[in-house]
Amino acid sequence: MRNPNITRRATLALGAGAAASAATLLTAKNAKAEADISKASVGYQDVPSNGKVCAQCVYFIFKPAQNSQPASQCKLVAGTINPAGWCEIWAPKA
Repeated sequence: MRNPNITRRATLALGAGAAASAATLLTAKNAKAEADISKASVGYQDVPSNGKVCAQCVYFIFKPAQNSQPASQCKLVAGTINPAGWCEIWAPKA
């Protein structure tokens, strides 16, 4: 028997919401996968290039050193990142 309280509009809205949620989850999964780009593939170097340094990049994540070891990271490039380094995907902070 049909439930008279469930309309076609409500069913379509629920389906659209589920599709949007699925798209968001897939996008987040792909963004995480991108954080595993190798240093070599983006030409990473531990020294600046033309005054550009990782610490001034939008993708740079500063983390204090742990046990005398640098801990800073990049949103896109895997591994520990030197704040004075540089790579080909460098983008200035706004």
